[in-house]
Amino acid sequence: MNNSIINVVYCTDANYLEHVSVSITSIILNNKNNNIRFHVFLYDVSEEDKNKLKEIGPLINLYSIPIGELDKYSEIQNDKIKHINRSMYIRLSVPRLLPDYVDKFIYLDADILCFGDISSILNIDIDSVVCAVTADSLDVNNMLQNRNRLGLASEKYFNSGFLYINTQNWKKFDTENKANQILLSPQNYNLIYPDQDALNVVLQKQINFIDVKWNYLFTWMNDQEKESFFHNKQSLPYFVHFTGARKIWYQEHTGIAQDIYCFYKHFTPWADYNLKSYKSKMRVNDYRIYSISFFKQKKFKESAKYFLYYIKLKLFKK
Repeated sequence: MNNSIINVVYCTDANYLEHVSVSITSIILNNKNNNIRFHVFLYDVSEEDKNKLKEIGPLINLYSIPIGELDKYSEIQNDKIKHINRSMYIRLSVPRLLPDYVDKFIYLDADILCFGDISSILNIDIDSVVCAVTADSLDVNNMLQNRNRLGLASEKYFNSGFLYINTQNWKKFDTENKANQILLSPQNYNLIYPDQDALNVVLQKQINFIDVKWNYLFTWMNDQEKESFFHNKQSLPYFVHFTGARKIWYQEHTGIAQDIYCFYKHFTPWADYNLKSYKSKMRVNDYRIYSISFFKQKKFKESAKYFLYYIKLKLFKK
């Protein structure tokens, strides 16, 4: 039995609560011998849903964020990533709002599943930095593009869906306020991923890059790898981050990743809830991607239908 406590934090509104429950369950089932405490920061969530989340286990602490706490972010617009919402900004204030006894914690986005024993996180030294992070890309050129876009001194650009944070160092460095200054007056920066970009600018000399197995992005895999990747347990990362708008929890996005998601969902209070459709959230580029996917599956009629939708929407958009 590992007696050292691992604190794990999530921030969510009602839209992502079900997915947080699945993520938590995946950690619990893969870490039965570890002492893990969960801290979930909630925004605009009903008492009924809070009680459902508590049913998962006794080691889940809930914190309600006042609606006014996020009002300052209401004017931030982003045409490139419309699937994000204001609840993601809660992560900036978590170190300020957590109880003092939580000296270090893992922050995770809701679209992350666990695939192994995470106790080795306790061996990662973050005493002299604000947090440990993982690279946002395996492509050097992509990293350089983000570096140049934001004028970073660091050659690497990190993904903020996983952060291993030193609570006191985060507060001492005034990370929250520094990130907010960039977010709320972004004229000097080309922000595409608002809070992630802001944290990259603020923390560039206050981070340790660690192995990407702590935050392995689903979008790094091609279609074939998305099916074969999960078969070899020995090579699986600690966390897989299901990045992108076309989430595995939508009906249309079938495959082994969705099967794994549904397996963990089975152990949550949301077990009997059907997967929702992605159709109402479709963007122009989604039709092109669906068309290519159906073409590869030799479903030419479906492929043509989605491609015609894509062309029609592109022309209409212009």
